[in-house]
Amino acid sequence: MNRRFSLFVAGLAFALMGGLITAYIWAFGVSPSHEQSVWGAFGDYFGGILNPVFALFAFLGVLWSLGLQMKQFNQLAMDKQADEILQVVKDIDARLGALQMTSVGETSGVELHILHMVAEAERGAKRAGDSPAYTDFLRISNEPGAVIESAVREIVLQISTMVEFLERYPQQARGGYAPIIEYYITKASRLLPMLEDLGSLSGHTRIFFFKLKRNRPRE
Repeated sequence: MNRRFSLFVAGLAFALMGGLITAYIWAFGVSPSHEQSVWGAFGDYFGGILNPVFALFAFLGVLWSLGLQMKQFNQLAMDKQADEILQVVKDIDARLGALQMTSVGETSGVELHILHMVAEAERGAKRAGDSPAYTDFLRISNEPGAVIESAVREIVLQISTMVEFLERYPQQARGGYAPIIEYYITKASRLLPMLEDLGSLSGHTRIFFFKLKRNRPRE
């Protein structure tokens, strides 16, 4: 970009000088002169036209440089904001991972966690009605004061917080998220079927993930 702009300005300047010389020759010919006044008049003609033009070029160059610096400053600010949001998303992901390890009981001597219920929701256990453990989980998760209910409520809060920060991610308005952000979004989206079954998913969160899925390019 800088090189093209410099070549354009240099080419324009040479073209202008060539045009001025051509116009002078066309008007006064090419007869040699040894008189200082003639050379002085030529210098006044040449400098009187080119000096303001070059001053204008210099001014435009300063404006262009300031504009470029402003763009760089804005990009640095956006990158800083993106890094801060990434750290928040990482913390939320870690918190969601810990919450999914909350115990929800046992079946056949095997301890179950919310993580298992997430997998059951993904396969459609509520619709199929073939998982007593998942049915019990849905019931207990809606009982105020239960440990599982508190964990689920915290999961909902963390997902909502993630959405709030993702909506402030600077690059998303220009075509999407960074791959690492996409990774955390994909992990979080696995919780949605379970939250849908629990009736805990807010309309705003549902619309956010729906738009992401719709705008994601198909393979």
